[in-house]
Amino acid sequence: GGGSNGRWAALLCAVKIFIQQYRCPKSKEIRAHLITALKPCFNYLGQCRTMSLSMENFVTHIKYLITRIDPEMAHDEAREKLLSECDRFFEVNIYLAAKAITTTTINRINDGDTILIFNRSQLILRILLSAKEEGKLFRVMVVDSRPDLTGVHACERLTAAGIQCSYVYINSVTFVIKEITKVLLAADALLANGYVLGQAGTAMISLIAHKFNKPVIVCCETYKFSERVQTDSILFNELADPNDMLNSKMSEVSPLANWRSEPHLNLVNLVYDATPPNLVSIVITEIAELPCTSAPVILRNKMHSL
Repeated sequence: GGGSNGRWAALLCAVKIFIQQYRCPKSKEIRAHLITALKPCFNYLGQCRTMSLSMENFVTHIKYLITRIDPEMAHDEAREKLLSECDRFFEVNIYLAAKAITTTTINRINDGDTILIFNRSQLILRILLSAKEEGKLFRVMVVDSRPDLTGVHACERLTAAGIQCSYVYINSVTFVIKEITKVLLAADALLANGYVLGQAGTAMISLIAHKFNKPVIVCCETYKFSERVQTDSILFNELADPNDMLNSKMSEVSPLANWRSEPHLNLVNLVYDATPPNLVSIVITEIAELPCTSAPVILRNKMHSL
């Protein structure tokens, strides 16, 4: 969700290119040398933009794979093994996971449903487009929020496929929620205490839906599950460019255009928010449909599988 799959896939491709071009000195041991060589690259990426939790998970996983390399193995063979592990990781965690989540979620979509989605998520779009192909009859309410307004692209994709859509800003959710039968959301991460980390606005939509007794379904691949624990959006978050908030369709010049000259004004453009587990009806993963509070079970199973 929120482009996190795209960022993670780009990181994986960059790591693959690095490993392909990497040559270990004959006097060095490949495990220690490769991790040392990768470290400044990961640090640089982190300085450019804070890594998402799924990206951090992948970094941990690739380091673990490197430590498991047999020191007696030829360097070329070790490189090939790492590259095939990267491909396998992508296939299992993105391609096959999305396929399984799509199949499970389609079974929860009924004819006559009005489904609320938030912004644009490739996984949610895939589910809805696949449901349409299977002949399901439903409407979609696309909720969008500034400053990115990515919901516009979701609307374009869905309407092009012949799905009837309505488009509203997030401040109008309370007016349209009565028409909704299901809320379908993506997640950037699912934390060990069951909190869902999603695009800023996810928690607000979940709270409104919960208040009106509408089921909130979160679709999340298990590679986004994190051992981190937090109960608010302050402990861990990402600050996007505050100038993005100046873009306004209302007028040519934003009333906040000179905000830097105001000593007592600070613009905060948060990327994520944390949704408490009691606001989410169910989380659909490639492994199973489960409540948010079962996140530790998945994390434990993933540790055993390593």
